[in-house]
Parts: sequence; C-alpha cells; structure tokens
Amino acid sequence: MMNGVKEKQVEQALLEKSELPTTVKTDLDVNNVADPEYITSNLEGIGALGESHLSLNYAYSRKYSTTLKILKPFRPSNKDGKLPVNKVGIFSYIAVSWISSLVMRIYKRRGQALKEEDVWECSDWETSSVNADRLDKLWRKEVEDHGKGKASFLRTWLKFTQTRLYVSIFLVLLNAVSTFFMTGYITNLVISYLESEESNLGVAIALLTGNFFGQILRATSFNLLIMFGVHTGVRYRAGVLGLVYKKFMKVQSLPGKVSSQVITIFGTDALRLHINCVTLAFLLAVPVYIIIATIYSYYLIGPWCVIALSVFIFCYQVQARLNVMISNLRRKTLVFTDQRIRKMKEVLYSMKMIKMYGWEDSFLDVIKAIRTNEVRILMKAAVINSVASAIIPITPSVATVSTLAAYMAFGNDITASTAFALAATMEFLRVLLTSVPFATRMYGESKVAMKRIKKFLIRDEYTPPTNQVKDEMNAVEIHDGVFQWEDLTDLPNENDKKKKKQKKKEEEKNVLNSPRSESTASFNLDDIQFNVKKGHLVGICGSVGSGKSSLMSAILGRMPKLTGHLAVDGSVGYAAQQAFIFNGTLRENVLFGKSYDSIWYKTVIYACGLEPDIALLPNGDQTEIGERGINISGGQKQRLSLARAVYSKSDIYLLDDPLSAVDVHVGRHLFHKCIKKTLKGKTIILVTHQLQYLHHCDEILVIEEGKIAERGQHDDLIARNGYYGSMMGQFHATTSHNAATGDSKESPSQQSQNQSPDKSKETDSKSDENKGNLTEKEEARVGDVSWGTYKSYINAGGGYVPMTVVMFLVIISVAVLVFTDWWLGIWLRDNDEYAKYLGGNITFNNTVPPNTSTPNSISNFNQTYNIENNNSTFLGPSEDSHARLRFYISIYIGSMIGILVFTIIKGLAQSMMMMRSTRLLHNRALANIMKAPMSFFDANPAGRILNRFSQDLDESDVFLPIYIDVLLRLLVMTVMSLASAIYNLPWTCIAIVVVCVVFYIFKTISAESTRQIKRFETIVKSPLLNHVTASAQGLFTIVSFKQQKQFIKECMKFTDVTSTGLFLFEGMMRWIELRLDVTASIMIVATMLAMVLMKGTIPPAFAALSYTLCVRVVSSMQFIVRVANETESRFTSVERIHDYESNIETEEDSASVIPDESWPQDGRLIFSNVMMRYRKDMDPVLRNISFDIKPKQKVGIVGRTGAGKSSLATALFRLCELSEGHISIDGMDIAHIPRKTLRSRLATIPQDPVLFTGTLRYNLDPFDKYTDEVVWAAVEQAHMKEKIKSYGDKLQMKVEENGENFSVGERQLICLARAILRRNKILVLDEATASIDTSTDAMIQQTIRESFSDCTVLTIAHRLNTVLHCDVILILEAGEVLETGKPQDLLSNPESVFNRMIRAQTVKTPSP
Repeated sequence: MMNGVKEKQVEQALLEKSELPTTVKTDLDVNNVADPEYITSNLEGIGALGESHLSLNYAYSRKYSTTLKILKPFRPSNKDGKLPVNKVGIFSYIAVSWISSLVMRIYKRRGQALKEEDVWECSDWETSSVNADRLDKLWRKEVEDHGKGKASFLRTWLKFTQTRLYVSIFLVLLNAVSTFFMTGYITNLVISYLESEESNLGVAIALLTGNFFGQILRATSFNLLIMFGVHTGVRYRAGVLGLVYKKFMKVQSLPGKVSSQVITIFGTDALRLHINCVTLAFLLAVPVYIIIATIYSYYLIGPWCVIALSVFIFCYQVQARLNVMISNLRRKTLVFTDQRIRKMKEVLYSMKMIKMYGWEDSFLDVIKAIRTNEVRILMKAAVINSVASAIIPITPSVATVSTLAAYMAFGNDITASTAFALAATMEFLRVLLTSVPFATRMYGESKVAMKRIKKFLIRDEYTPPTNQVKDEMNAVEIHDGVFQWEDLTDLPNENDKKKKKQKKKEEEKNVLNSPRSESTASFNLDDIQFNVKKGHLVGICGSVGSGKSSLMSAILGRMPKLTGHLAVDGSVGYAAQQAFIFNGTLRENVLFGKSYDSIWYKTVIYACGLEPDIALLPNGDQTEIGERGINISGGQKQRLSLARAVYSKSDIYLLDDPLSAVDVHVGRHLFHKCIKKTLKGKTIILVTHQLQYLHHCDEILVIEEGKIAERGQHDDLIARNGYYGSMMGQFHATTSHNAATGDSKESPSQQSQNQSPDKSKETDSKSDENKGNLTEKEEARVGDVSWGTYKSYINAGGGYVPMTVVMFLVIISVAVLVFTDWWLGIWLRDNDEYAKYLGGNITFNNTVPPNTSTPNSISNFNQTYNIENNNSTFLGPSEDSHARLRFYISIYIGSMIGILVFTIIKGLAQSMMMMRSTRLLHNRALANIMKAPMSFFDANPAGRILNRFSQDLDESDVFLPIYIDVLLRLLVMTVMSLASAIYNLPWTCIAIVVVCVVFYIFKTISAESTRQIKRFETIVKSPLLNHVTASAQGLFTIVSFKQQKQFIKECMKFTDVTSTGLFLFEGMMRWIELRLDVTASIMIVATMLAMVLMKGTIPPAFAALSYTLCVRVVSSMQFIVRVANETESRFTSVERIHDYESNIETEEDSASVIPDESWPQDGRLIFSNVMMRYRKDMDPVLRNISFDIKPKQKVGIVGRTGAGKSSLATALFRLCELSEGHISIDGMDIAHIPRKTLRSRLATIPQDPVLFTGTLRYNLDPFDKYTDEVVWAAVEQAHMKEKIKSYGDKLQMKVEENGENFSVGERQLICLARAILRRNKILVLDEATASIDTSTDAMIQQTIRESFSDCTVLTIAHRLNTVLHCDVILILEAGEVLETGKPQDLLSNPESVFNRMIRAQTVKTPSP
C-alpha cells in the first residue's frame, strides 16, 4: 500500500538523501542549469521509477511494448502497492474492474475517513518525474525549432498526446458507429418491423440480439474513450506541474504577480488541462458524427437532409461563438483571480500585523471588491452559458420539424419509422450541442492556461556565476560590474497594452531623465570593483537603501548583470536578511537536506547560540517550527538561518545582517564564537549595521547609493576621515571605542551560555513527540455531505423562494421540451391515419389500454377518434393537408419559442442564484478567516487555506453550477418522460421498477466511494500548494544551497499523490457509469421485447414514441445517478468553504465596556500577574508578569532572543488570550474592550516590516483618513521624504508584494511613518530599527522622542543605546521579569543585569 506522504506540509522528506550516481547529470543540476543540451536523466532518487532503476532511455524505447501488454485479456494481479491501471488486462481496463476492490473496501468502512495509506501509490507511468522529463524534452525541442517567441505550448501538448490521440480517434469512430447504430438505425428497423403486417420471430430475435450487443458496445466504447482521456489527462497534468515547478526553481527572479500566477497554475489551470484531455474526444467526434448523420439522413429522405444538417451546423456555430466569448471572459476572470489569490496570500502572511493595526475590515473590503469584479465576469459567462444551454434542447427538434415540414409541404409522404428514425438521428447529433460546447469551453480555457504557462516557461533563467576567477587567491571577483534589478512593478494586463504603447515615448524619456522613476523603479549597482581573498572576513556597511543586500544578490547571481566580470570560486552558504523558515522541525531547518552529523550539528547549534532556545522548546530540536517561523522570535529565526548556512560547510558565506535581531550578548557570541571561530579560515562577507564588529574584519566596504564609496581596513578608513569615519563618529557618540572586544569579562549568565559543546546537554529530546507539534493535520469528513452545507448554499443564494422559482422554471422549460416530443408523436400518428384515410375509409384493429381511450376533438379540423370494442374509425378532416401541416407546425414553433424563452429565463435566474451563493459563501468564509485567532494561522499553513479559496472556490464557481443545472433538468425530464412512457406502454413499468432498484443499489455503493475519494483528492492538494508557496518565499535560499533536487523531488511526490486522487475519482465515476449504462441497456432491450411481443396492439407511432422515451429515460436515469454522485462530490468543495463559514473559532468579544473616542487619554499601562500560553497544550511564554507604566513614560524592554519580549505585545494587542491575570489601560481592563476598538487605539511597528501590494499611500493610510499634507509630514519625520520624492509617482508609486522594491530598512522606516500617522497614545516598537544603520537610528530615536513625547512608548530593542534614554528599563528572561528600574539606577548598581549587559557592550550612559 501507499507509503503516504505525511501531511507535515513542506519539507518532511528533506532528511532523505538522494543517491544519484555521480556519473549521471540531469537538467536539475545547478551547474547545468544553463546547459542547452537536453540530457536524459536517470530517474533514481527523483521519481517513483527510482526503485526499479529504469532510465528514461529504456522507458521511451519500451513504452509501446509495455502499453500493448494491456491488450492481453487477463493479467496477474498487481501486488506492488501501486495504481494497477497499467498492469491489468483489457477486460479489466474497459470495465474499470481493477478499482472494484477499493470501492467495496470504502463502502464496508463507511464512516471512516480515507487516508493515503488506504489507496495505491501513483503508478510508474503516471508519476510527475517521468511525464515532466518527457514534456521538458518536447518543450526544449519546440523552443529549439521555433524560438521562444513563436514556440507553442499547445503544439507541445499535441506532441505529448500524439499517439494517444490516434487511439482516441479510433475509439471515437467505434463509439460513434455504435451510438448511431443504437439511436438511429436500430430505431428505424424496430419501428419498420412494428409497421409491417407480418410477424417474424427470427427477425425479432435478431433485432433483440443486435440491440443488446449494440448497447453493450456503445456503453463500453464510450466508457473506454473517456477513461482513456482521463489516463492521458492525468499524465499531462503531472507533466505540466513537474515542468512548471522545475522552471520555478530556475527563474532569475520571482515578482509577486508571477508567484501568484504559478499558484493559479497549480490550483486551477492544471485541472482544466486535465479536463481538456478528457473532453477532447467530443471535439474529435464532431466530423465523425456529422458524416454519419448526413449519410443516414440522405438515405432516409434524400437531399432534404441538408435542411436538418444546416440547422445543426448553424446552431453549432452559434454555440461555438458563445463559447469563444466565455473563453474570453475566462481570460478576464483570471486577472482578478490572480489578484485575489495574491492578496489572500499577502493577508495570510501578514495576519499578525493586520490584526495589531485593526485593519481586518480594510483588507476584507479589498478582497471582497476583487471578488465582486471576478463574480461580475463569472455572471456574464453564466448568462452567456444559459443562452447557449437554451439552444441545446431545441436544436434536434427544430432540425427534425423544419425538415419534416419542408418534406411534407412538397407532397412527400413519411412513415412513422422514417420520421422517428430521422428524429433519432437528430438526437444522435445532440452530442455536438451537449458535450461539444463544454469541450470547446475547456479547450478555450486550456489555451488561455497554456499561454500563461508558456509565458512563465520563457522567463529568464538563473545563471550561477562562473567559478573562473582571474586570481586563484580570490574567492569572489567583480570587475567593472554594473547590475540592475528588473522592474518589479506588476506585469501589464491585457488592458494596459494599449496604454503602454501610447506612453512608450514618454517612458523612454523618463529612463533618460529620472534615475529611479516609477517606470524604472529598478535599483542599480554601478562600477563595482570587488575582490575577496580566500579565507578573509569582509564587512559591508552603509545607510538604509544604499545597496548592501543588492550586492549580496549580485554575488549570488540573482541581480541581473548588465556588464562586467563576476566569478565566485566555491560553494556558497547564504543567510538572507529575512530568514527563510519552512514548516518542519528545527533540526530539519538546520540540516536543509544534508545528512545528520551529530558532532558537527552540536557544534553548529552551540556556535549559533541555539542551545538555550532548544532547551526551552517543548520537544527540543524535534519541535515543529511553523510556516515562516511563526512560532519563534525574530532573533531565533535569524540564528536558525545562520545555523543552516554554517552547517552546510560551504567555502563562502554570505551573511546578510544576521546580527540585527539579536541582543548584545547573543550578537557578541555569534560574532566571536561562530563567525570568527567556527568559520575560521572560511571566506565570509558580512553585511551589518553593528559597526562595533567591523574593526575585526580583514576589509571593510562602505556602500552608498549603489556604489562602493570607500574600502580598506578599519584604521585606514578612520584615518581618511571620509564616509566611514563619519559613520563611526555617529556610532561613537553612543558607544565607546573598545566595543565588542573579544576579551572583555563575561557575565555569569554569558559564561553559562558559552559552555563548550562537549559539555552541553544532549539536544536529542526524549519528550513526547506530539508535544512539539504545531500544525494540525487536515482531516477529511466522513459520511454524506451534511444538510447544513446544502442549506448554507441555498440560503446564500437567497433562500427557498428563489430556489422554488428556479425549480418552477426548470419544470416549465422541461415540460415544454417533453411536450414537443409528445406532439411529434401525435402529429405522426395523425399523419399516418390521414394517409390511410386518403386511400379510403379504412377500419383497423388498434388495441389500446382503456385508460388511454378517450374521445378527443380538435376543433380546427373536426377530427374524431371513436374507439368502440377496440375498433377505431378515422373520419377525415374538413380542411386540406396544408392547413393540417400549418396547425401542427404552428404548435411546434410555439413550443420551440417556449423552450428558448423559459430556458433562458431559467438560466438567468439559476445563474444569479448560484453566483450569489458562491459570492456570499466566499465573503462569509473570508470574514471568519479575518476573525480567526492567531492560533488558527499557526495550525493551518497558508497553502491549506489558499486551497479552499482557489481550487474549492473554482469548483463552486464554474463546475458545480453546470452539474446542478444538468441534474435538475434530468430529474424533471426523467419524471415526465417516465410518466409519458408508462402512460403509452404500461408494461415498461415493470422494467423501470427493476432498474430503479438496481440503480439505487449502485448509487448507495458508489456515492460513498466517490464522496470519500473526492474529499481525499481535495485534501491532498493542500500540501502541494503549500509547498509551492513556501518555495516561492525561499527560492534564493533553496538555490544557493543547491537544494533544487530535494524540493523538486518533494513537489513531484505531492503531485503524484494528487494524481492518484484525481485518477481514482475519475475511475470511480467511470466504474459506476459503465455499470449503470449496462443496466440501462438491459432495460432498453426489455422495452423493445415488450413492443415486439405486443406488435399490432398499439399504433407504431406511439410504439416509436414509447421506445424513444424509454431510451431517453433509461439513459437519463443512469446519467442522473452519475451526475448526482458527481454533484454531491463537487459539493464537498462547498462543504470545505462552509467549514470556514461556520466551524472556525473566531475572536468573539464579550465586550462590556465601549470606551469613548478619546480613550486612552493618558496611556497608563498596568500588567497584573499576567500568564499567557499560545495554546492550551503549550508551556506558558509569559509567567507572572507585573509592572505599572505611568502615562507618557518611555519604557525599554530588553532581554535575550526568545525571552518573551514580543509576547508582551501579543498580550497587549489581545492576539492571544491570557491564561491568568489582567492588563489595564487607563484603568480599563482590556479584556472587556472590543478587540477592534483596542487595536485601533494602539500603534505598533512590528519586528518584521510589512508592506502590501498597492500604492505607497495605501500602505500608509488604507482608510484614506488623512490628507496628503499630513501623510507627507509623517513620511518626512520618518526620514523617507527625499527618497520617495525621487520616485516618479511619489505617494502613488506602486509597492510590490512584501515591499520587494524597497530594502528591509526602508520598509521599517515606512512602517514608522505609518505609526506616526496614527498618533495613538500607546506605541509599541518591536525591533523597529533593527535593519537601520546607526546614524539613521539616532535620527529615528530623536523623531520618536519628539513625535511621541506625549505618548507611552514601549521599545523592544537589542541595541542598548536605543533604550538608554527611556524612563524605565524592563529586562525579561524566559517569560519572566528579571529586573526593572530607571537606567541610571540600574547602571549605578554593579550587580544589576542591565549593568552587566552595558559593560558587555560598553555603552556610554546618559547624564541624569
């Protein structure tokens, strides 16, 4: 059975070591990324074929021989635990009997959720690795032959499916012939036999036998055709996802919009590509069906068949045009879908900050506005679809009637057998209008998806720097380097293209005249001359936004090089400024795919100061770390990232400001024990704002405005008295010259921390493994979809009244449709009897049931049917045949118009109701997400939530309305057709009862299986989406550590699980469909048998009507069961959205106090015996915290990383409820104040600066409360005015996702401006200036003292000079208050903890 991929979301398998032979190169190798030659890779260690050691060369050479084995009638059962579809015999493949064991197992275990261990692993030929490699080869060939611009992903798809396409064409021919045989030809033979006066038992038996085997052939060929398409679609989808992810690992850069588009490709586009492979059969069937219908219609009525075919072709053309419109609307919808997914991702990643600012409503409104635009276009598509749907039912009838009318108007006679054979032939063509429109739509939407995929695949690829250094002594060389970031503003939409062309000349002028305007918002590094000797430590410093991180990116090869020479000789370990932490254990985050070396691991843990942190974690280094390190502090994240780099044993280390978020003790430990000692002899490039460490460096670079302003050793640069000298002068204003010397006396606490790794305690915790788990496993529901889900969907659509109206319109539209068939039977019967009357008064025996023998009079023609003793005499009409024809046609045309009108009205009402349902369900679920506590986001990764707002929402937007519409129409039509058939031929009732019982049994068994498999398929998509979103965040880190193989392998593993789920769901549908179809075929044969046995007792026209109605009823009944199963399984998506609407724990307020607008007036803050834990099963993070902060006091909060400083802010903003104690502001207990009110009256600058996609002004003032003048004043106070004025659009400039077009320091300054703008009485600064240089920090501190002079300010800081001017110092340790007092009092006490911290950094004290 399947060795399931555990839902530990992203990197569970990173510990697994790939055993790729060193002699085999693949296109995944980092050093071969740019190699144009396609090298067929060995699959070992990459895909499911690794275990069997099959190479692709072998696979390709044997693919046909392997596939042809399926033609064997019987093959031994598969025991390898993999999907057996490729190892079964032809009978098992056609009948889908290989899945029967799973169906029965699920049914027997109903009430239990389906797990990955319960199903097969993905079979070899369906794995993502095999299909991605093959698709990659075809795509490379396509690009090579046609170039990037003219390369077509559509052509690649056709080549990928070429052989299977030929097989599909053969199956289409087989199915078309068998379907025609049953619908058109056999109908003519049966009714001709009933019309004949002779009874021939041999002919009857031949008809019955031919009918039975024809029905079986039709059912099996159709099932095989669809199953074959599913098989193709699963392979193609797996190949596309693998190919896209491999490209994902190679791209040069990943702007936010592109990242969202990739998520859309994984979320919805891939499914459409799969469906397109399935529905392609219907498009292939179009010419075949038309040719067959033309030939047979010509045989029946000669050239008059042109009329019917013309009607069909015209209606098909109208359908095609409407579907082109729907595809265009789909393209427009995707723009808003991408925006919504992008904004959702942004909100989920920034939820803590959004809650702290009380901005939930603002972002809720933004997403709802995007959703409204999206639904508006979906509504247009639904309206057009309703018009298209109205054409479908009337086309066969219009074609039949128009042909018969013209045929008879010219004096031609027609028998019932010919007329119904023609009608049956038109019904045969109905597939063009029922299935082809959906197939056309999927084809159109797939083309849109393929264009998006192509656009992504031709993006520039990352090319690692060459290792060809000119001087062997150098580890890094940059000569005459000019680097420039690409424009990170949004990629143009379709509507922007015209504007772009119109403004092209203006933009060219802007490029020349503006160094960094909006159109050229990219940042440059100019004239970089930079050599780093092997084994040297190089320090880089500079002001905020000067280009320090850009230089690190340039060395990595991430910043595009315009000119110059760049070489990096050696492996690189990279610690990013914003640490990449994935959802896994702490140890997995450190190892990052490397094998575990216990001695080196302990050395690294000690060197990075993580031992005390691991000791505090509930399960040691096996504790689960949340997505983006959500459950650890900023300092812990940076040290974890540093530990990963150190553990890699690289030659060169790029450390981007790793000391910014750690306290003085830890910073000093990291520099001396890790950077200077553990990494001794390594090449290190260190970016830092901690200037006290620079004099330990072998060389120092000063960056200013994208250029190297100064370089040299510390003493030389000081002697020059240049830019570096001024920076150090500013630094020396607050720090002494002997800062951070390695030989200063350590404090006892520091000595205990700095014990040798040999004496440190074992980090292998023996505690309960589940104790450290953070992420909750996503559980599937069991049993039927709850009534609450359906009720929620109905209520969201407007309630029971709109639903009743829609049902009434469905009944009316279907009733009119059934009436047209009944009216055709009346017409043909009357015409038959009229023809006999013209030959003279004819008396004939016509046995009909008594309950159907009623006198009928139609006044227009004074026609009477007198039935006495089963003798029926026809009295001729008083008017000629043309009047009779006009009468019947007029009624028929009226009914056609009625069908068209009522179907359109029904479609409009239904579309409005369903679009309203999905819009409100989305809005309610989103509102609950916004109200959810932070613990919900800790336990549910973003990918899981995004899955519900992408894949599940797409199901309810697009596919569910289609299935509901079909199901309602079929139910009503079946009931009416059934009543009509029983009315005319009561004997059919027996067969119908039997079939209903059989159908019910199949429905009961299959519904449980399809529902559970659908839930399974939906759930296993979450880890895949989560893996993609996590990969987007840490792409630079992943590539720099050369972990692409591991991440690709992991992605393919997740993709394979989703492929299994998708294949099993489609297989379940085909399994039940075939069995229902065969059962239905038996009923059709039984009906035919009844008609043959009752030959001569009923009019042939009514017999034909009963037969056609029976065929329709039985076909509809099996279709109803299948559609009902599929509709219910699709409703699991609504169920999952409904879960978020009704079952999420929200931040409920039992507010008893509503403070007035001026609260808080003073800003007094009291903590009383506060104890807080993030979850009930976790240890407290705050223990018995008590302090009293007076109004307008400035409080400095210090302590080592992980001491609980940020948790204080969490408690103050009520992001987590207190376990014990109280917090009051101005005498009011905040527990009794509504959260939104509380958070709106406080201000904060969070540890991780957060900017959102939109304008700069929107980031500062999302509610538009302030004028531009006030906003500019806040920006000026944050020392960003000149910088922002240099941009073209100033306050209206675009901000990329996560503020990627600003440096981290600039982001912190913008966040500061945001806080200044709010002007709240209480301000919390959580490491607000960690990424800012010393001089800017000093100015910011001055701004804070001036701008917030009448406010209570809590400053969490690691730079002690930041808090020296505070009124009160609060020192935390392990969640407890270790010490508190005025700075002067604490410094005057030589035994105080604060005094020891100061001595460690030797910071000058302020005068009292």
